[in-house]
Amino acid sequence: MKPRVLASLLLTLPLLVSAPTPAAAQPTRRQAVQAALDAIVAAGAPGALAEVRDENGRWSGTAGTGNTRTGAPVPADGRWRIGSVTKTLIAALVLQLAGRNRLALDDPIDRHLPGLLPGGDRITVRMLLNHTSGIADYATTFDDTPAGLRRLATTTYTPRQLIDIGTSLPPTSAPGDRWAYSNTGYAALGLLIEKLTGRSLSIALYTRLLAPNALPATTLPTTSRNIAGVHPRGYMRDENNNLEDITRFNPSNAWAAGAVISTAADVNRFFTRLLQGRLFPAHLLTQMQQTVPVAPGFAYGLGLMKLTLTCGTTVWGHKGHIPGYATYSFHNDRRSITVAATALPAPDDAAVDQAMNHALNAEFCT
Repeated sequence: MKPRVLASLLLTLPLLVSAPTPAAAQPTRRQAVQAALDAIVAAGAPGALAEVRDENGRWSGTAGTGNTRTGAPVPADGRWRIGSVTKTLIAALVLQLAGRNRLALDDPIDRHLPGLLPGGDRITVRMLLNHTSGIADYATTFDDTPAGLRRLATTTYTPRQLIDIGTSLPPTSAPGDRWAYSNTGYAALGLLIEKLTGRSLSIALYTRLLAPNALPATTLPTTSRNIAGVHPRGYMRDENNNLEDITRFNPSNAWAAGAVISTAADVNRFFTRLLQGRLFPAHLLTQMQQTVPVAPGFAYGLGLMKLTLTCGTTVWGHKGHIPGYATYSFHNDRRSITVAATALPAPDDAAVDQAMNHALNAEFCT
């Protein structure tokens, strides 16, 4: 499960910043989102789903099948693994702790977890949140062949093991020098949350974020391979580029970087409350939205991606990729969309990513 967030974004960035369709030729916004879901399936994903919230209310759409064996439809309210969208929830927990004076964003990690990271006296909480710590990404060592993903699906890692893998690799830069995506940094943030709350990360997430904000379908599993409740099956490519069910997957390799299971409704509600400033003090939301540049049209804040579209819209959110599922969730002050595809890797990853980006354009530029 090598990180695909930056690669997929850069691959399809021209689509994100393309000019909007002339008004006379435009379908309705929801027709355009549905067409994007259909395109995700046409590109090789068995199923796709989206929930949109805008001035016209809430709308959910699906395409394809949620189970290739039975042909069952994709459940619009189904749960799935949201991958690195998890990072925004973890960042929100850290910022809540900052709002309660349990930490400062510019604290060195050694102040709270001495000796956890090499150079921890120079690596701050902020750097871990915005991927400028210089700590290498443990996920780059994972074997993303079909055989490797099958092994990953049944292997248990501890957070310390993940951090040890990442810190055994050469640093990507000196602390604070440049942006480099690192799941290792979020594993360290997970341990920080556990240290400051005295709770497991799963319990801290539930008691401090999920329950108070009415996100009942969202959980952070540790080692369970199952997805409870109604859910679409998740798929990967096998050695012959055919689809293989990988729904049952041990999420311990993702943990604080990407193990959360949720629904489109919960994810949209979370981001709405986050961007309305309802999760922690306003000055910390301002800090969260201070970004470092990554590529034209793409910048990264504290667990938050910023995309700038040429149609005049800036959107905030995150992408998530984990074996079986891909997720895009982006928002502004008027509109929200969360869209998922049920295959990763898919038979044509580039085409699936392009279609998911078309869903964003459909919602924000139509």
